[in-house]
Amino acid sequence: MKRRARLDVRLVVLSLVSLVAIAAGGQAQEPKTVRIDTLSVMDTLYHLSGGGANSLALIDEINGGVVLIDTKPPGWGQPVRDALDGVTDLPVTTIINTHAHPDHAGSNGEFGSAALIVAHENTKANLARMDLYSGANAASLPTTTFADRFSLLEDIDRIELYHFGPAHTDGDIIVVFPAKGVAYMGGLFPSKATPVIDTSNGGSGVAFPDTLAKAVAGIPGVSRVITGHGEAPVTYAGRGRRETGADRPWTGFMTWEDLEEYADFNRDFLEATVRAFRAGLTVDEAAATLELPERYKDYGMEHARANIEAIYDELANR
Repeated sequence: MKRRARLDVRLVVLSLVSLVAIAAGGQAQEPKTVRIDTLSVMDTLYHLSGGGANSLALIDEINGGVVLIDTKPPGWGQPVRDALDGVTDLPVTTIINTHAHPDHAGSNGEFGSAALIVAHENTKANLARMDLYSGANAASLPTTTFADRFSLLEDIDRIELYHFGPAHTDGDIIVVFPAKGVAYMGGLFPSKATPVIDTSNGGSGVAFPDTLAKAVAGIPGVSRVITGHGEAPVTYAGRGRRETGADRPWTGFMTWEDLEEYADFNRDFLEATVRAFRAGLTVDEAAATLELPERYKDYGMEHARANIEAIYDELANR
């Protein structure tokens, strides 16, 4: 299949359908916007931001399809497809779900061309309990599951999937592109902030640091880390690149050192919470007196109290 000319590509694709749609309350819906940026010098790996969660797309020209990592919330399938149309005319043939949350797996059923949907076995079980995947929508559940490791494609397009244990949920996977030195973390590393611990889907604040430490020790050769959430990249200018073209490289990635620091952050958070629990502090008292090393002063702490409560519950039930 023929790839479309790079110079004619727009970076930001707007789904105009939602601009004219009128909500039940009589107000126009917000447009759904997906931004696409290249992640590799080979122009085969792309970052898609918008919809509250990040996604990746690998253009697999050898097999004639697109591998889409996370599909965004329900209703975002067409904006994703519109963005991909700017860089390829190949269909989405494979989907990888990093975990079960609707902001990452909500549009699975909107890619009817996808014959293969891959996820951890716990993610499939978690999705199957949701109304979003009941009845006829069960057809968009993962078709292939695994326990610890799984791989797809070969050579420069090879994809390795890793599961190291519970953390954000009990089915979190890390998607690694070994030849490109890139890892996508999903909910395991949302941004430099306290993570969400979804205990209803097997998440664990106690296990979170160990799971991240296993990832740091068990994955070789990664230099760029893509978080599951976070801001779009800064504007790239120079070298003749257009500020509105999909030939602009993604600059919003983290490094492996950032992941190591994030693992330390979750370890220090857990240890501070355990000390508060053993001292008999309430959840509110622990949250109010939480002290972490200065190196984390710029971390977002929006979920601190919720995570302390989740860890307290785990410790109390041991």
